[in-house]
Amino acid sequence: MQVAKLERKTITEKVIVYGSVVAQPGKTHSVSIAFETRVRHILVAPGQFVQENDPLIEAELSPAAQVQFQQAKNAAEAARKELKQTQDRFNLKLATNQDLSAAEKTARDAEAQLTALQRAGAGGDNRIHSDIAGVIAKVDAQDGQIVPPGGPLVEIVAENEIEVKLGVEPEDLSAVQEGAPITIFPVNDPTAAQVEGSIRLVTRRIDPTTRLVDVYVALPKGTKLLLDQYVRGEIQRVEENALVVPRSAVLPNESREFKVFTVANNRALTHTVKIGAENPREMQVIADDLHPGDLVVTVGNYELEDGMAVEIKK
Repeated sequence: MQVAKLERKTITEKVIVYGSVVAQPGKTHSVSIAFETRVRHILVAPGQFVQENDPLIEAELSPAAQVQFQQAKNAAEAARKELKQTQDRFNLKLATNQDLSAAEKTARDAEAQLTALQRAGAGGDNRIHSDIAGVIAKVDAQDGQIVPPGGPLVEIVAENEIEVKLGVEPEDLSAVQEGAPITIFPVNDPTAAQVEGSIRLVTRRIDPTTRLVDVYVALPKGTKLLLDQYVRGEIQRVEENALVVPRSAVLPNESREFKVFTVANNRALTHTVKIGAENPREMQVIADDLHPGDLVVTVGNYELEDGMAVEIKK
């Protein structure tokens, strides 16, 4: 039978969690057109990095939108002619101020509708360009598809709007504090450099699918992690003023709790404990009936029962 003294000290544990690289919530930029479009050709692929003004898609007006655009052009031209004729009649005292005002309003409305379509790309360059530099997160359309007005075509994530989403076990949340540093390692890529991030957000919800708590990690500027890349996060959990015993002193029991044996007056005493921080050598034990200096059994504890007489080997 061998024993060790229970100590009150600081214990450090490395908490390892896994997740993936994602776009920051609400930071995906969706590219769309205000009128119905037929996609002629997709020019980018998911994961591709694009610069500002790079072409994304070749598109054209759908047959219905072509009719709408032609009608807008015809309406604007007719309104301009009507306004000129009304102005001429007004100059000859053959039209009233009310007639002139109505013609002016009709012309303005027709021009506004035509201008809106033209600004949205109708009748102009048939290529849609990126307005930011970033990574193509998703291509929502395919060649030949008719896309309704405002329908998403391509989704882009700016390079500085990428972060890591990790899944943390609820019992490890004490090690995860907002603002705390965390080291991120790409999984299955031994050549990739580690990234030093910081915890941006700890959610207050357990995901019903994974049964884990979502934690978001902010990355330093210039990080080259890939969208949807699988990563590992390492957090240093530090518990100060903890009751610490060697790992060999802690035994599981049938009720999925843990126990340790102490020795007093040459008798073994059993204690039910909870486990806090742990590392390969030591474990934090939490129990009201344990105190610093207690002798905990480290060798031979599997054969013990509560109250059993014991002999300590020197």
